[in-house]
Amino acid sequence: MIFDHKEGDHVNLLAMLLCALAFLIASEDGWAEKKGKVQELPPLEVTGKRVKGLLRNELTTTTINPEAKIEAGETNDITDLLKESQSILVQNSSYGKKVFLRGLEDQNMRILINGMPVGQMGKYYARSFEWETIPVDAIERIDVTKGVGSAEYGNTLAGTINIITKRGTKRLKTRLKGSYGRFYDGKTMLTNSGSYGPIDWFIGGSYHTRDEYLKNNDLEDENGFLSGGIDLGDLGEIRFLGYGYHKNEGYVLDDRVAWNIWSEARDYASGSDFTLDNAGGEIIYLSKLIDIGASYSNQKRNSNPEKEKWKKGDTSDYDSDFDTPAIRCKIHHSFGPHTLSLGGEYTYGDADADWEYYNQGKEHIDFKQDLWGAFFEDSWDILPRLNLTVGVRYDDFRNKIKDSGMKYTGATGPGSGGGTHGVFEGHISDHQWSPRYTLTYRPLDDVSLYFTGGRIFKAPTIADQYRWYSNYNFISFAGRAVLRAYYGINQPPGAPASMIPDQYKDAWRRLIGTLEPVKGWDYEFGVRQVTDRFRYHLNFFYQDIDDYIDMFPVSYPPTYNVDNVDIWGIEVSGKYVFCRQFEIEGSYTYEKTEKHGDKLVEGLYNGEDDLFNAPKHLLNITLRARPFKGLTAEWQTRYTGRRFAGGAPAVPPQMTKKKPEYQPMTHLGGYTIHNLRLSYETGTLHGLDTKFLLAIENITNKKTWERLDYPTPGTVVYGGIQLEF
Repeated sequence: MIFDHKEGDHVNLLAMLLCALAFLIASEDGWAEKKGKVQELPPLEVTGKRVKGLLRNELTTTTINPEAKIEAGETNDITDLLKESQSILVQNSSYGKKVFLRGLEDQNMRILINGMPVGQMGKYYARSFEWETIPVDAIERIDVTKGVGSAEYGNTLAGTINIITKRGTKRLKTRLKGSYGRFYDGKTMLTNSGSYGPIDWFIGGSYHTRDEYLKNNDLEDENGFLSGGIDLGDLGEIRFLGYGYHKNEGYVLDDRVAWNIWSEARDYASGSDFTLDNAGGEIIYLSKLIDIGASYSNQKRNSNPEKEKWKKGDTSDYDSDFDTPAIRCKIHHSFGPHTLSLGGEYTYGDADADWEYYNQGKEHIDFKQDLWGAFFEDSWDILPRLNLTVGVRYDDFRNKIKDSGMKYTGATGPGSGGGTHGVFEGHISDHQWSPRYTLTYRPLDDVSLYFTGGRIFKAPTIADQYRWYSNYNFISFAGRAVLRAYYGINQPPGAPASMIPDQYKDAWRRLIGTLEPVKGWDYEFGVRQVTDRFRYHLNFFYQDIDDYIDMFPVSYPPTYNVDNVDIWGIEVSGKYVFCRQFEIEGSYTYEKTEKHGDKLVEGLYNGEDDLFNAPKHLLNITLRARPFKGLTAEWQTRYTGRRFAGGAPAVPPQMTKKKPEYQPMTHLGGYTIHNLRLSYETGTLHGLDTKFLLAIENITNKKTWERLDYPTPGTVVYGGIQLEF
């Protein structure tokens, strides 16, 4: 089955592309208008009191400035900022949000907070990094570097997302903001910022509540944060950050949910929910010669499902606890035409999960990960207009897993379905040297040409290893159902592993194989021009990836290496200023993905070779008008192309006979979303800087699907007010 919206989408796409190319639209955020001219504000590296623009990052990095966005209550977390950026798709679900960059999901990215690495457990219950960890109100900017980046960045396949938190202001400033929207969506936020002598601070907190717009997905969350610093003069500075976040959200109760088709979860009742707690902090010393930092974060999740028909003593519970300390050091020095940097980092992942299955048994799993990295890089101005940046990086990882085992007393549980699986201990490790290089030439003052490339190395996450193990040893309920569908075994999807003939078990283990790190090469070349009235950025990218780690689109999916994946595409972005009152900006991405050697997906999807959730077309356009002082109006159009979403292939006949809608939706159709946002600043009234805000999202009430089980809420309206003094 194909879920597709036609309704003139091809005509809309063609018109928008013509408009995009006509004005050479979009580029990175972080641009400002001053005295009628557009000025560039490139990504920055902060080193003590020295702030230096890095050309090698500037050309492959998109900078998102939250303060430049009109925010009337529609922004909940970082993903709401990212989805308006180039080449990014955001997918929502009951288990968390996932971000796809150039067709690769967030567990293939490296997430940094103020340059400090953050450990990622990986896709465990459909989550990787918790995007609510740092609230939007505390963020100064987000730098999205596509591809492997410079030698300073490691253990990444898709790119690096660096979240930079706010500093204290020179004068004391307090901001109070409130908003209200459809589904009784209410938000309040209070922050205070200032400095006293060498000390600066930014402190705040927020509260958010929303009723359900899908059955049972009501939400309540709150957070608090503190960032600040101490200026040590010529000795540099010390920066610190602390944060805490708590969320309670209900599971969506919808029989069409993909992971419900093959699991007992389809019997969940109203009131089923989960809680999520994130807390952490970091301290960083910055100077003209050396930067040293240490960080720590903790993520806890407690799932609380309820069943329609409980038997006495029945329980179903899943808890996880993930600790990630990290340290990082970088030495940097400039002399003559050279800028040298040398450094290293270490991130430790320590996680555990506890399961309880409907009074059928308990299970405890421990995960450990060690990530080491070291790099050296030289940025050399060969000629006044020619720069060569060359570096090398070394990465090393160690993953360990220990499963305490479980004894089942029934044959219908979501685990092994009866019988015993005992204690399991396993580990994997590997390392690699990765060269990186960037050549940049400026034929004119406002034109830059560049070519960048480097070797890819991405360690499997600790959750990758667990999913592989649970499928290799036939523990996963959904994995056994996929096995039966692939080999055409006519058995109930929840039947125990003991019913599967040995020849199919042996074939399945050969198919899954062993788990290896991802390796390959990444290339990009492009051109960018900046003038007083317009800017554009055009680039071509290509990735040749070996041993790509694929995940089947079901709960606890089969996880395995694919022989090879090719990803290539074109990105164009820019901005055109017609006059002081009107401008247009946006971005367009065309992307093609192709897998080689994925026998499981090819067999179940009739030779399909695209990556899951990698649309060929992504387009963002923003028309911005300032008709009179204080008023800013934006019309946003976002197009997402048709994509291969997976669904649940080869659903057992007894399921489709029970409900025809259980037929899998293997593709999701393209859709176009239109948004309107207004901001009016009254100026200072009685000592208050007042701003009124309005946002109408999805004006045409388009029915769209961010994931097969998670339709968007339709048209939503938010109104807000911001007071600053």
